[in-house]
Amino acid sequence: MIFKAEILTPANTLPSAPVITRLGVYPGVTRRVFVGFPRGCCALAHMQIWHWGWQVWPWTPQTSFAWDDYTYTFEDRYPITEEPLELVIKTWNFDDTYPHTLSFAVTLDPEPPEGELDTLRETLQMLGLVREF
Repeated sequence: MIFKAEILTPANTLPSAPVITRLGVYPGVTRRVFVGFPRGCCALAHMQIWHWGWQVWPWTPQTSFAWDDYTYTFEDRYPITEEPLELVIKTWNFDDTYPHTLSFAVTLDPEPPEGELDTLRETLQMLGLVREF
């Protein structure tokens, strides 16, 4: 399943007051992530993806995706199996003149192989990124 959001981010949107977009998804495990920046962004528009109150992509805290005329695409197996079944996309834009429409998409496998969720949860717990189940 593919879930996608196009996010208009006005000029002069600060990281302290980002545009918040909630992308509802079905339960499953992510397979591929796409983060797109149109031509003209000049790395002034930024995006972070959050789940359950912490930053999921990019994994490094307090960093963000930013580029010009580029789409990040990568594989990542991240479980989204508990409510709320949504990703929170935060965008901001340092451009003082132009708004930019950023793209986000994710593919999810609805039924992961047996045991994969347990392994993923254990890994995320060891990293301190999820609550105990």
